[in-house]
This record gives sequence, C-alpha cells and structure tokens, in this order.
Amino acid sequence: MILPKSFDSVHQFLPRTPLLAAVLLLAGSPLLVYGDDKPINYQDHVQPILRAKCFSCHNTNKKVAGLDLTSYNAAMIGGASGEVVDPGSPSDSYLYMLITHDSEPVMPPNSDKMPENELAIISKWIEGGAIENAGGKPRAMKKKANLGLTGAPTERPEGPAPMPLRISKEAVVHTDQVTAVTAMATNPWSSLVAVAGQQQIVLYDAANLEMLGVLPFPEGDPLVLKFSRNGGLLMAAGGRGASLGKAIVWDIRTGERVIEVGDELDAVLAADISADQTMIALGGSNKLVRIYSTGDGSLLHEMKKHTDWVCSLEFSPDGVLLATADRNGGMFTWESFTGRQYAELKGHTDFITDVSWRGDSNLLASVSLDGSLRLWEPENGTQVKTWSADGAGVESVEFTRDSRLLTGGRSKVTTLWDVNGGKLRDFAAFSDYALEVTFSDETNRVIAGDWNGEIRVWNAEDGAQLGQLNQNPAPLQARLDSAKAEFVQIQQTHQKNAEAAKVANDALAAVQKQSTDAAAALKQTADAHAEMIKTRDAAKQNLDKLAAEHTTTTQRVAELKKVMPLLSESAAKMKQAAEQSVGDEQLAKAAADVTLQKDTKTNELAVTEKKLAEVTPVFEKAKQVHAAAEQGVVETLAKKEVAQKTADGLVEPLKVAQETATAANAVANESNNKLQASQQLVAKWTGEIDFHQKLVALKERKTQKEEVVITYEDLTGQLQQLEGELQQAQDGLAAAQNKLKATNEQVVANQTAVEQATANQQAGEQTVAKAEATVPQLNETLQKAELALQTSGDDADLKQAVEQWKQLIAKKTTELATHKTNLVNLVAALEQAKQALVVSQELVPVDQQAIVAAEKQVADKTAAVAPVKEQVVAAKQKVDEANNLVAAIQQEVDLLRDPNPQTAQSPEAAPQ
Repeated sequence: MILPKSFDSVHQFLPRTPLLAAVLLLAGSPLLVYGDDKPINYQDHVQPILRAKCFSCHNTNKKVAGLDLTSYNAAMIGGASGEVVDPGSPSDSYLYMLITHDSEPVMPPNSDKMPENELAIISKWIEGGAIENAGGKPRAMKKKANLGLTGAPTERPEGPAPMPLRISKEAVVHTDQVTAVTAMATNPWSSLVAVAGQQQIVLYDAANLEMLGVLPFPEGDPLVLKFSRNGGLLMAAGGRGASLGKAIVWDIRTGERVIEVGDELDAVLAADISADQTMIALGGSNKLVRIYSTGDGSLLHEMKKHTDWVCSLEFSPDGVLLATADRNGGMFTWESFTGRQYAELKGHTDFITDVSWRGDSNLLASVSLDGSLRLWEPENGTQVKTWSADGAGVESVEFTRDSRLLTGGRSKVTTLWDVNGGKLRDFAAFSDYALEVTFSDETNRVIAGDWNGEIRVWNAEDGAQLGQLNQNPAPLQARLDSAKAEFVQIQQTHQKNAEAAKVANDALAAVQKQSTDAAAALKQTADAHAEMIKTRDAAKQNLDKLAAEHTTTTQRVAELKKVMPLLSESAAKMKQAAEQSVGDEQLAKAAADVTLQKDTKTNELAVTEKKLAEVTPVFEKAKQVHAAAEQGVVETLAKKEVAQKTADGLVEPLKVAQETATAANAVANESNNKLQASQQLVAKWTGEIDFHQKLVALKERKTQKEEVVITYEDLTGQLQQLEGELQQAQDGLAAAQNKLKATNEQVVANQTAVEQATANQQAGEQTVAKAEATVPQLNETLQKAELALQTSGDDADLKQAVEQWKQLIAKKTTELATHKTNLVNLVAALEQAKQALVVSQELVPVDQQAIVAAEKQVADKTAAVAPVKEQVVAAKQKVDEANNLVAAIQQEVDLLRDPNPQTAQSPEAAPQ
C-alpha cells in the first residue's frame, strides 16, 4: 500500500476498523500502560523470575531451608535462616546475596547466575522497598546500627570507666521465691556486674555492692550475659523455651537498647558479641551456630557441625576465632569472619558447660560435667593441660585478666586456680550447685551464684565474704513504702532519743549553770580574799612604816626629854661660869655652844613632839586598818572556803550530767544519722520513681513520635504516589493533547491528500478520455490510409505512412492502456486517501474523549493531592511537636542522668 510520505508513521499500521484502532490507541496511552518509570513490584516483575528459577525448590509443598517464594507474604517471612529480603538494601538481603553468588549456598544451585537484567530487576525491587503489587507501598527499611569498632580492643579504653550514668532501677518481675542463677558477667574495665533474673538483668557495682539499675528483657529469661571487650555494651541472650530466642544489646551508659538479633524458635543457650562488635553468635537446641551482623541483624553464617544442643560459645578477644561447644562433648573453633571450621577439639566425654578465652587469645579453657578443666592451644587445636576441677561436674569457668581461672560446679564450691592447675583458694560452699561464676578484675572480687538463686561476693585476696547480690529486687514503690515505714519508726525512735537528750542536756545545763555560778562565786570570793590579802599586806606595810616612824619619834622625844634637863643645867652652869669669867673667850664660846645645843635640842624636841602628836593618831588609825584587814582576810578566806566547797560539790554531779548528756546525745545523733539516712533513702527511691516515670514518659513520647513519623512517612509516600500519578495524568493529558493535535494535523494532511488524489484522478480521467478519443480517430485515419494505399497500388510513400500510422496507433493504444491502469491506481489511491481521512476524522472524537478523560483524571488526581498535602503538612507539624516533646523530656532525663554532661565519655569510647 503506497501512502503519501507525510502520513504519520504511527498510522501506517493502524487497522482499518476505526473502533479497534481507537481501542488500541487508548491501550497505548500512558494512562493505562505500566511504564518503565513505575516502581518494580513482586507480582508483576519479580514473581515471574522466581517462578522460572526458584519455585521448583521453594514452594508451599517443598520448602527447601524452610523458604517459600511462591507468594509475597511467604517470601517476606523468610525461611530457617530468618528474613531473606531487607527492604531498601539489596546488599543486606540474604536472597540477593545468594542469587548474585556473593554468599553460599549459591542460587540457583549448580547453575550460573541469573542474567544481569533479572538480577537488576530484583535489586531495584528490593531497593525500592520490596513493593507487593502495582498499588502497593514500599516497606519500611530496617533500622541499622553501627556498633563496629576499627579493631579488637586490647587495652583499657580512654575516658571514664564504662559505668551506667543513670538508668531505671524499676524491677520488671519480683517474686517471693528466687530461681537458679542463669547468667552473670563482669565488665572488663569497670566494677560493673550484671546478674540475670526473670525477664530482667540487674546491674551492681562490685566495689560497694550497690544496685545501679535494671534492664528489662521481656523476650523471656536471659540465659547468657556478655560484656563487649571494650566494656561499652552488654549483650543478653535467652528467650522462651520452644517459642522465642533473641539476643539484645544495650549501651550500658544509658541503658538503651541499640540492637537485637536472632529470631530463633527456642531460647538461645549460648551467645557472644565479637571483639570488634560487628557480629553476634548464637547457639541453641537446634544444634546450629548462627552468626548475625550487628549492623542490620542479617544472618552472616550458619554452622551445622554440632550433634547436640550448643550450650556454650565465645569469640576470641582478638576476634579471629569463635569457640563453640555442645551437650554431647563436641567442641569446635571457627573463623569468625568466614564461618569456616578451623579445628575440632576432642577430649571431653560429657556435656561441655562453658568455655573461656584468655585475654591474649592464645589459650582457651573449657569445662564439662565430666569434671575436667581443659586448656587448648587454639592455633593447632591441641590440648596443653587438663585437671579435675570438680569431680561432680564443672558448671562454669572464666579466665581472669592475670590468667587465673575461676570455676564453679556441682560440688557447690567455687575455686580459684592458677593457669597450671594449682589451686589458689576454695570459697565457702553453697547449699546447692554453683552454676555461674565471674571475676571482677577491677575490684579483685569473686562473684558466684547457685541453683537456689544465692549470689555471693568474696574478696579474692583472703576469701572473706563481702556480701550478696540479689537477682530479684523489689519494685521501686515497695522500696519506697519500706523506706517510708522505716523512716516513721526511726523518726519515732529519734523523737524519743531527742527528748531524752533534751532532758539530759537541760539537766546538764542546770548543773553547768550551778557549776558556773559556783565557779563565779569561788572566783569572786577568791578574788575578794586575794584583794583583802593585798589590802592587809598594804595596811601591814603602812602600819610597819608608821610603827617604825612612831617608835623612832617616840624614842627621839624620850631621848631629847632625857637630854634636855642636862643640857639646860649644863647651859645654865656654863653661862654662869662664863659670866663669872668675863673675858674668857673659850669659856664664853663653850657657854654659847652649849646654849646653842640646848636651844637646838629644845627646838628639835618641840618639832619631834609635834611630829609624834601627828604620827600617833595616824599610827593608831593604821593599826585599826590593819586589824580590820586581818579580820577581812579571815572573813574572805571563810567565804572562799565555802565557795570552794560548793564548787567541789558540783564536780561529780557535773561529770555525771555530762556523761549522761554525752550518752543521750550520742544515741540521739546516731538516731538522727539514721533518720537522715532514712530521709535520703526515701528521697532516693522517690527520685528513682520520678526518674523511672520520666523514662516511661520518654518512651511513650518516643512511641508517639514513631507513630506520627510513620503516619507522616505513610502520608508522604501517599503524596509522592499521588503526585506521581498526577504527573502521569498530566503527562497523559499532554500526550492526549499532542495526539489530538497530531490527529487534526493528520486530518488536514489526509484532506489535502484526498484533494490531491481527486485532482490526480480527474487528470487521469481526462488523459484516458483524450487517449480514448485519439485512438478511434487514429484508427479511422488508418482505415482511410489503408484504403488509399489499396487504391494507390501500394504507393511506397503511402505504405510508409500507413506503417507509421500503425505504429502510432499501437503506441497510443498502449498509452491508453497505461493511462487506464494509472487511472485505476489513481482511483484506488483516492479511495485509500478517503479511507485514511475517514480513519483520522474518526480518531478526532476519540482523541477528544481521551483528552476529556485525561483532564478528568488530572482533576481527580489534583483533587486527591490537595487534601493529602494538607495532611502531610499537619503530620509534619505533629512530627515537629513530637520531636520537641521528646527533646524536652530527653533533656530532663539527660540532666537527671548526668548533672555534669562535660564529664560524659566521648563517643569514641562508647559503642560506635
């Protein structure tokens, strides 16, 4: 079929039936066709690949490795190795690892990898969120944790010792009776001790035996406890028998869960976290050892060598090997990072209960119910030492930091050994089997627990028991109630003691006042007596002075009075003699001298007598003063002696009162200290309850936040899907509009083609008509020419002309046939052009209807987007509000947890 070049290439293959053409055209519209830009889903894209490659082994009736891939739900559940699809992460999806031959067993088995295009489809499906069908939504990606370290820690980490800042002390379960101790562990770089209880792990400080917190384990009972080699993490594993098995990892500083791995069908019996914190190994009753990634919880390796329950395992401190042991005496070492068997360690003849690596990874200890402790050289798997550690069976073993060994067993005794098997010390026997032992290297203390739930702490140096730990702590409210009740009793006792002390102190004060008053009186009388003595002495001194003066004066008066008559008589006689011997100058002078002496002495006597008259009353007064002072001395001495007697009489009562008051005050102070301690205990448990409630509130807020975040993410996903659908609708509308435009252009082109074909047909008809008119005329002319030729007798020129006419007529006849053939073609071309015009004209309303449908779809999608946009905005606001609420409570919790945040450890020392 020949069509004009301008005819659209799409229309070259359109059927002539207009209705079918319209249907096929609509079917090719972006509104209906599932395009390449639409997310790949299980139903339309992945299931066909799996059907061809995997269904024969992984179907409902034949679940190899427990895996059924024939339905979406079954595929997402996974198989015996756990989940096989990790939405959002092909590299972490076990299924993808197997089909790309990046992990073993490769799939499909004994075959090459799937074609790259099929692998790409499965990869895009997982990366896009593992959507179920065309209308499905992406699954949420798993939360991933990065706990890995750059290497195995061999030295003490920098920063503060790994201890809890503050975590909840609320008991998860409290029972009247305790159960056997199932697990214990000590932190390698701090005094932290972890003890397993029912659905909980209780943390203690080995230095003071104080309880530091409780970590809930709602998955069941923790049967294994292990600290990470840097001390920053605590791993617990266990679960519920014949139901569930898991391993949980906490950041011991905050008490927050950082990861959980495993989804076993029975409780985990053995577990450990690798030194670099990238792997967790689990063992249990399924006889399998499984190694999981701490990054995303995916299964890395599965080992099936054991013939009985795997009850003990431990990574080497350098992280290179994993030692595992079972109930049948089987023991192996494995390469940690490949899961390949490294060595089989044969020697035990019974249940191997525990294994422990020495810190340098060059020695491995194992114990068994066969009673032996065996030491192994791991490189060659050879036994280097063995001895009987407990004839009844050994239950637990642990290497200390300095290469000693601690064991406990069915003889109920805990024993400390040197590495050569020399017994260093037995610790006091329990009443039942010693099930678990652990050694606190930071405090040099031995901790062991028995079948009856008793947990003892000993000093390793001298074997003295320092106290006990409790795996079954009381609830906080019970502790607070008990503290309050004790406070009331102590308060009552203290009140009585305080009252007794007051009475004693009042009595002491009274005696002290009497004693003070007596002392004051004694001092006063003593001072008065001393002052009186001073007065007496002064009076005596004055009296003595006056007495001497009085005596001297009296004596002088007496002397003068005795001399004066003689002098007077001598003077008179000398005067008489001089008078009788006139002119005797010597006699006159002697008479004058005697007279002068008489006069002098007379004056002196007068003066002395006057003085004596003055001194005598003063002297008499002095004698009276002295006599009075002497009397005062006697009297003040008597008063002093009375005061002294009074003071001396109060010494013993004061001593008794002091002793009584001291004793009463000591009792009151002791009861006050108890009261203060009781108040602090009440405040402590009140604070712990408040802190726990804050943690509960924080958890609730986080849960609410997660809910609103999920809602926001769901709405965001819906909005993205609706916006994608709107864009598809808009693209469809644009395509429909372009299609109508192209159709209209094609109609115009087809109309032009019809007009051209009509003109061509008309021209062809004219050409045929002209040719048809010319040929008869030529035939008639030829007939006349032939008749003329016959008449002319075969004229040569006429004959030549007749031949030319015949050739011309033959040519024209051929041309006429050609013109008729061309005319038939032109008629057919016109008919085809008309049909093409009809088809294109019929497509116009179809395209118009498609535009109407597309416009409606755009309008519908636009209308659908608007409310979801509003919901997204509202949901985002709720997310912001939830974030603010969480941040506010988190700030309160952080402040309560660590009032000095600058002292907190740097992130490098914490789990990374």
